[in-house]
Amino acid sequence: MYIDSQEILSSAQSIAAAAGDVASTNYYDTGAAADVGIGEDLYLVVATVAAVTSGGSATVQFVLQCDDNTSFSSPKEFPLTGAVALAALTANTVQYRGRLPIGLERYLRVVYRIGTATTTAGTATAYFTKNVQANTPTATTVPGVK
Repeated sequence: MYIDSQEILSSAQSIAAAAGDVASTNYYDTGAAADVGIGEDLYLVVATVAAVTSGGSATVQFVLQCDDNTSFSSPKEFPLTGAVALAALTANTVQYRGRLPIGLERYLRVVYRIGTATTTAGTATAYFTKNVQANTPTATTVPGVK
């Protein structure tokens, strides 16, 4: 699997935050208003790199957002997962792996939607790739960016 540095949205980004949205560090510019969800396959991978912790029972939902401007003032949302329970937000775990949906606008980012309680630690990685890695990851083969 090849990962282009221009297609990395988050690289072990902290998602420790109060309830609300944590936007990926980077966004991806498709370069045109054309829908990149149509045509050649492009996959999105989202993984928790360091375990997410919370003083309560926090959840994290992983959401793909797109917009026609970089301010993401009126984004379209594509939920990638439901609210993922704290027990499943372990280290080196792929939370989502799938093909980009149809209906996308020019700019893309991932949002980590914290719910129920504040997260006190945890990191996530998100990137696009042409070839998805489907083996079960171990601590030494995390499908993320180190």
